[in-house]
Amino acid sequence: MQADRLGPVLRPLFKNIKELFKELVQGDVVLGFRKGPAGKVEDIKSVLWNKAFGCKVGVDNLSEDSLFLIMEKSGGIFLSAKLLLLPQSNIDSLMKKGEVNESILDAQKEIFNMLVGKLNDVLREKVQKDMHLVMNENFIVDENDLSFLPAEKEFVTYTANVKVVGPVTFSMSMIFSKELADLIAKHINPDEEEEPAGADNKVQNETEELHEEKDSSDASESVLKASIKPFRPPSVRKDPSGFHIEYIMEEDFPVAQLGTSLWNAVNNMQKYGVDFIVLVDGLKFIGLLSMADIRKGLSPFLEEPFREYCREQDLATKNFQVEWFLERDITPVPYDASLEEVLDYYLKQGYPYLPVCKNRRIVGIITHTKLINYLAGLLYGETASEEESARQVVTNASS
Repeated sequence: MQADRLGPVLRPLFKNIKELFKELVQGDVVLGFRKGPAGKVEDIKSVLWNKAFGCKVGVDNLSEDSLFLIMEKSGGIFLSAKLLLLPQSNIDSLMKKGEVNESILDAQKEIFNMLVGKLNDVLREKVQKDMHLVMNENFIVDENDLSFLPAEKEFVTYTANVKVVGPVTFSMSMIFSKELADLIAKHINPDEEEEPAGADNKVQNETEELHEEKDSSDASESVLKASIKPFRPPSVRKDPSGFHIEYIMEEDFPVAQLGTSLWNAVNNMQKYGVDFIVLVDGLKFIGLLSMADIRKGLSPFLEEPFREYCREQDLATKNFQVEWFLERDITPVPYDASLEEVLDYYLKQGYPYLPVCKNRRIVGIITHTKLINYLAGLLYGETASEEESARQVVTNASS
């Protein structure tokens, strides 16, 4: 296995990272990536910039030293200040002085959390093996102390050069243990392995710039909404006879990983046009929060008509984590539940949203509206299943 085979994962990953940065800075971003040095710690020191922001990423069933994200200090300060929606004059001052205060560190942690989410997204789509990444320790890289990297391990690296609005440029790197790189490459979906001739060589020897279609979306939309991934579980074959829980559940809904900020959660809920969000750890269901739950933690001075009185401590509430405001204990409905069992869960919990899980993995949400519509269909003798409707049309056509 050659590490270049990670190309089918890295290309969409860096494309997604570019989109994330575009939304953060509300401007154009040019991002080029290439394969970096490989080997032991001494061999990869060129991508371990001094005073850079670092993040250790945990990987299921592997050692905790399998994946690291590194971002140059200038880029981390700039993106963190943008995430905090600081005025441009404040951003210029922070960049000039190179100051890293507590708010910047918290915002940088959130940015790393977004990057881990992007990588989880791509792995779920491109890799057949079930792999779950979670952000662990955040730290500042010190070129005189690289003990966070095990001396005995071998690594492969990829670096990205980023140019954002104005004269701001910075680099970031991803450091994979050889064990993790081998595991990913071994389980890449067969359909993803076919690449244009020379594509792997291009990743090894040239900077690959990512070009995308022009984004026609309204630039005034919140720049933070992309940090929480849309959740679309794989479709499951419906039982053609009788009730199936898929008839009454939504399969597309907002999800927040542990550690997601309140502000990101609010923006994602608004994007979906709903007043709830599902809290997960990977795909494991943790809880469900309403807009009212989240608003408890946000300062009222973040929005009109009080925005002109907003202070730094008010901005800091944006970065409060969603799990801190999880107050309601909701029991998920099993995926194989009957209609009677669904109604029992609904009546006992008295909440308008019910998560549907298979072995603690979230696969859908039953909303009050969808459940009532289905029951009304039964009451008035109408079919509640799309599949039943389609079958009736076929029967009529063949008669």
